[in-house]
Amino acid sequence: MSEASEQLQQARDEVENYIQTVKALLAFSAFVIHDGHEQRSGAEFGFGRRMITSKKNKVTPSNTVTPDLVAQKSNGYGITAEAKKSLPQDQTRWGRYLQQLLKYDDNLTGWWTPDEKIPRSDAVLILHHSRSRAFCRLLEQIQSAEPESIGQNTSVVEFSSSNETKPYYFFRLEHGSISDNELLQTLDTGIQVPLDGVIATFPNVRYYDSRPPVAFLLTELWMGVFPAMLDGAEYDEKLKATKIPTSVRDVTDELQKAYGSASLKKDERSVEFPAYKWIKGAFEKLVEFKLALPPAEGSDTYQILFKVPRGDILTRFIELDIRHKKGRKDREIEDPDQLDLFPVEED
Repeated sequence: MSEASEQLQQARDEVENYIQTVKALLAFSAFVIHDGHEQRSGAEFGFGRRMITSKKNKVTPSNTVTPDLVAQKSNGYGITAEAKKSLPQDQTRWGRYLQQLLKYDDNLTGWWTPDEKIPRSDAVLILHHSRSRAFCRLLEQIQSAEPESIGQNTSVVEFSSSNETKPYYFFRLEHGSISDNELLQTLDTGIQVPLDGVIATFPNVRYYDSRPPVAFLLTELWMGVFPAMLDGAEYDEKLKATKIPTSVRDVTDELQKAYGSASLKKDERSVEFPAYKWIKGAFEKLVEFKLALPPAEGSDTYQILFKVPRGDILTRFIELDIRHKKGRKDREIEDPDQLDLFPVEED
């Protein structure tokens, strides 16, 4: 495989990892807060919720932490979790995930209870099955050598997905224990969470509080957001593109309401995603690619130079990004032929 092909595949994998991570977080949330028929009493969940550590926290005392997932089963029990579809090839870098879990394995403040405290909680790493066994072996080695480096309520839950007639996510406990007996018994055997049921119950969330790959975000904008703005937009014959004036703030708000944080229950501890700076960064990428004009000073309204794409739009954005990273900006991006990645449809 050529270097370019490897880079393309790696970038596509990163996008797929992000998509799968969001779905895994939603499915695990459903497992914790839903009893199979309805949402449990006192149950809530949030992505990236701002929690406060105790004074005794071994990593970051009396500080704010934002787990990927905070899922409260009841006023008496909850889970904080990080989710990873993939891990670095270099296992020496895996220790940072244990550090994250050690932050969360604590008497955190920020739960959906009157005093924001909860009697029992666990810190869970939700990890794809392709890495779970190797990670657990490393965890056990570290725990044997340095027992205090692993929290007492830390566990690893592996997940896998199936795209059969009825797609589902499978979760099973691989290391440690779960303080809630009902969830422990289920995870010890393993459980399939039907994705259709999750989608029907929860909002259509496509993001969480981690920045998505820029190619994924650009594809979402180009295929889902900008086409809805074409009515009344001006076609520029010289540029062979439709100029769409677009505010970063407006697009951010729209994505948050439709697919992000604003589609979930919100309070003062909630975080906003996708973040404004992610969308602004994506717009700046379009300027680099000669697919947008920058805003006037003091404004956040860009002129999107919209062209009807042919072929796989995600691949095309990845290719543009790769060419920039290779330093061929002056030779390729400024060449008008480069815009053939987004050719105009002929009548």
